[in-house]
Amino acid sequence: MKILALEASTTSAKSMLFDTETQESVVETRRFEVDGPDTSVRNAESIYSQLMALGREAAVGQEVGLIALSGTWHGLTVRDAQLAEISPVQEWSYAGAQDLCAGLREDEEFTEWFYRRTGCMVNAIYPAFKLMLLRRTGVDISGGLALDQSSYTFARMTGWRATSVSQASGTGLLNAETCEWDQEILRRLGLEDVKLPELVGAEATAPLNAEAAALLGLEPGAAVLIPGPDGGMNQVGNAATSPGEMTFSMGTSGALRLAAEAPAFSPRMSTWSYRSPVGWLSGAAASGCTNCVDWAKDRLFEPGTTYADIEPQLSEQPRDLPLFMPFLFGERCPGWQDQRRGGFLELHPSHTRADLYQAVLHGVTLSLYHCYRELTDLNGTPDRIILSGGVLSSPFWTQLVADVFGTPMELSELQHSSVVGAVRMGLRASGMDEDQPAFRENNREVVRPRPEFADYYAAEFERYLEGYSRTHPSKEPIL
Repeated sequence: MKILALEASTTSAKSMLFDTETQESVVETRRFEVDGPDTSVRNAESIYSQLMALGREAAVGQEVGLIALSGTWHGLTVRDAQLAEISPVQEWSYAGAQDLCAGLREDEEFTEWFYRRTGCMVNAIYPAFKLMLLRRTGVDISGGLALDQSSYTFARMTGWRATSVSQASGTGLLNAETCEWDQEILRRLGLEDVKLPELVGAEATAPLNAEAAALLGLEPGAAVLIPGPDGGMNQVGNAATSPGEMTFSMGTSGALRLAAEAPAFSPRMSTWSYRSPVGWLSGAAASGCTNCVDWAKDRLFEPGTTYADIEPQLSEQPRDLPLFMPFLFGERCPGWQDQRRGGFLELHPSHTRADLYQAVLHGVTLSLYHCYRELTDLNGTPDRIILSGGVLSSPFWTQLVADVFGTPMELSELQHSSVVGAVRMGLRASGMDEDQPAFRENNREVVRPRPEFADYYAAEFERYLEGYSRTHPSKEPIL
């Protein structure tokens, strides 16, 4: 059987065509074209069309038995009964509700109640608060259907207004105990008149309709798998679904996800609790990762400079670097301060462009280590950590991560592990073994921390925590 996986990630469309008989897979990616200056706000139909166009290049003329869908958590678009736009897609990175959420967080009782009910924090990334913002800014969402990009794509492909429990767990509208839409949350937020998609299991499918089939160059009727979130699919793709196994993805944003037996709630509300397609996840995520590194490269170096050009300029030797606070895109875990701002501290005239760039790598890594410490305080030390994402293209940064965390990192050989996860879920839904030879990673490379650097990075983390504390948004300015 041939399975076509389609993913709408934060920045790109991705496709994988996998043949279970030959074990061959073909992966294609293409950066989305997004109109307007704010790439966190997108036209759902445009993204759908671009995803279908990429899928057609992979699937046209093929006998595809199943189509699996993956996409981001936390996106929101409101549609009418015919799926026409009431509001565009606001992706996870859209921060419009940050002031609204800052005000709500002043009510500590409500904030803790919401966290323990949903596994989500009062933060601008969540669709719950994006819906509130739409209403407060005069958008008529009464009777509108709240979807994310992947669920919109599924509805366009099948006509079924449905989503998976895993996808819904990142909305702030799902009850973490019952895994049903939480009517009390909707009432407290004034969203009772908003329609929500039907909740189904991670292996539910519907037949491909004629319109979508024509776009893909396929015959109608192929099974389309309910979409799942790329974060959860990453866990499935890396076969890290047993409790105690952690995936650590460092892409546009950074995320640590630990497979757990049950929902886990931090006493400091510093972590989140969502569902993967196959179980619970206890996790923490940072909005700033390779997006901060891209920002630094583009602003510190001449046009045309590559990461490979910069790598030899970096130094492993302990020295006095600036302190970078990686909150250019606000803060998610552990402090959930959407209004945090990024920047450099402790700059000296002697610091070079390479020093500033390296400080960005350090700051991003220390921020994620901060998240890791919160997760291990809550869940204990993971049995293993599987590292993936753009970080692996930099040997310097990969080693830095192992040194700062002080623990071995298994390097994932799967370049697109979330898309592989979608294929694995497609195999499950088809009653086939998801343990296909093409996806086995029996001898992952392991990067180990260097003990001679342990004291240096421990001191750097303390310096980071001090900088983190004094740059809290609530700090009064010194006049």
